Amino acid sequence: MTSTTADRHRPFSLDPAQWPRQWRAAAMLALDGPLLRGLRPASRVALRHADGQTRVWRLVRGQAHAVPGAPGGAELPALQLPAERVLERRLLLPPLAPDDLAQAVQLDVAASSPFGAAQTVHGWSVRRAADQLVQVDVAIASRPQVEQALQAAGFDPAQAPEVWVLPPAADGAGVQPVVLRGFGEDRRERLARQGLTRRLWLLALLLALLAALVITPTALVRARAQQAQQAFAALQKQAAPQLAQREALMQRLARLQAVGQVYQQQLALPPVLDLLTRALPDGAWLTGLRLEGTKLVLNGQADDAAALVQRLAREPGAHDVRLASPATRGAGATKETFIIELRLEPRRHGPVQIGEGAAS
Repeated sequence: MTSTTADRHRPFSLDPAQWPRQWRAAAMLALDGPLLRGLRPASRVALRHADGQTRVWRLVRGQAHAVPGAPGGAELPALQLPAERVLERRLLLPPLAPDDLAQAVQLDVAASSPFGAAQTVHGWSVRRAADQLVQVDVAIASRPQVEQALQAAGFDPAQAPEVWVLPPAADGAGVQPVVLRGFGEDRRERLARQGLTRRLWLLALLLALLAALVITPTALVRARAQQAQQAFAALQKQAAPQLAQREALMQRLARLQAVGQVYQQQLALPPVLDLLTRALPDGAWLTGLRLEGTKLVLNGQADDAAALVQRLAREPGAHDVRLASPATRGAGATKETFIIELRLEPRRHGPVQIGEGAAS
């Protein structure tokens, strides 16, 4: 009893041999809970009372309720054993698993029965009591006397009915009969288990359908998203060569544009020579000419280098015209030697010239 009580506070033992019993106890506890309590099917029992009358009782979860009307033939048979043939005991125990409770009752019956072990039959019912205890009503009877009662009631010993012991005030409003073990109760319990199994399967199917209703839209959205991703990846793979060609063309175009911009910023020799032809007066000549981007460097001789600077500054598209160094005149020379620097607009003196009208 001590180890059994300890197991009640430790639902899952480390001993694998105890696991089936503990799982059964957990299942029974769940089925007795408020959520699954209604799944237990009710059994209809045709009870032959001690007064000889037969009444129909509806039995579910150990509670029996009288049903109006005569037996219809589909009920399970049972016989009420008179109270004078029964030794009744009442035990107060802590809540125990069904297997542990059966062992506790068996020990009490073995110690209390006035009959031999082979001649003793017993049953029990359980109800809640105060102080977190349960009340166990135990009924003990003599097997030969029970068999005599069955024969006297006309029941076939090969198809023995259930044997009930009713409390004194069994008025049909709801009683808890004590069913003696070892007679016809196995058939009812087997049918009840089958009915409970069917209901549990139906409940599981219903829950599976509800889960499918909840999961299916999400799964469809996810599947469509995956399909879209796969289609996009396939499209990317298919378009990869074209995208690579486009990227190569864009890079080439960018390089051409850069070259074109550089080219447009350069000066061209023909328009520069045309400018110098117009600007250089008679008696002036060049000994050197150098183009540096938009910068033009002139080396030469003229009668008046300062006057030449002014003439060049008046040319369209010429800016920043200056003497790079002071003009010099050698002894006995009639000309000044000069180095003139100026900047020219590429749009007027470059490879492509833009006219005044277009420039404006």
